[in-house]
Amino acid sequence: MNPVLIHLEDDTAFGPSAAVGAPLGEPVAMARTALHQELAGQGASTGLWECTPGRFRRQVVQAEYSYIISGEGSFTPEGGEPIPFGAGDALYFAANSQGTWDVRQTVRKTYLILG
Repeated sequence: MNPVLIHLEDDTAFGPSAAVGAPLGEPVAMARTALHQELAGQGASTGLWECTPGRFRRQVVQAEYSYIISGEGSFTPEGGEPIPFGAGDALYFAANSQGTWDVRQTVRKTYLILG
């Protein structure tokens, strides 16, 4: 398999914004994706994700690796302490990770969802 390049020319590659699946209060965070690709034969997918400020429950059940390009916030794992993150940080979520996102400044990240 050849390497997969994810290159964002401009914001027109993003799809429409939609409310996150499990918001926790106001404001309701709005998310959108760009350049989503299924990785053939890998059971995985990758792309870009952007989300406006708000609090919400994590909805992805698969394992996920993310690199934060811009923005800031925290993720509080179920029964754990908040983990702050910002531009330049990477996060790994094991499969079935539960918790709450708290996006304080619009976040843009790359993601790799592992089937």
